[in-house]
Parts: sequence; structure tokens; C-alpha cells
Amino acid sequence: MIPEDFAEKITFNRTWDLLSHRWKFYVVYLLGERPLRFGELRRLCAAVSRVTLTGYLRQLEQEGFISCRKLSEPALFAEYALTDLGRSALPLVRQLIAWGDGAD
Repeated sequence: MIPEDFAEKITFNRTWDLLSHRWKFYVVYLLGERPLRFGELRRLCAAVSRVTLTGYLRQLEQEGFISCRKLSEPALFAEYALTDLGRSALPLVRQLIAWGDGAD
């Protein structure tokens, strides 16, 4: 039997997963400005390894926050953009960043 609050728990878990991984959070923030290629994201997230960034991008894509568009075959170039779900999270991401900036 599925608990009554099952849907709420899924929503909470999705939100918490995004907020608890700083690089996933930051990628959503960066893609809020415009779609970016992997190389651009890599430069903007220089402190994270290539493998870790790739993993986070795949997770965000699987979770529905971002989409990946292959720009060439084989997939040497890809562009990442926010999906509707990712765009819906953007106001929260921006508010939390503004709140954090004001906490200094």
C-alpha cells in the first residue's frame, strides 16, 4: 500500500537532492542565463572534476531539470539547457543565492 504522503515525499526528495548538491544547484543557476556547452560549464565550474561534472549533468538530465542537445555526431559537442522543470526551480535558486549573499 502506498502512503498518503508519498507524492509529497517524492517532491521533497527531488527538491532536497537539487539543493543538497552545490554543483547541481550551481549548474541550474548558470543555465538560467542561457544554454551552455559542456566546455563553458567546465570553465565556470573549474573546481569540480570533469567526471564529477559529467555525472551531475547526467543526474540533472535524468531528473528532468536539464536537457542535452547533441550538436554533432559523434557527440563531440553538446549544449545543455533548462527544461520547464528546471526553469520552474530557477526563482527558488535565485532567491536562495540572494538570501545567502545577504547573510554576510
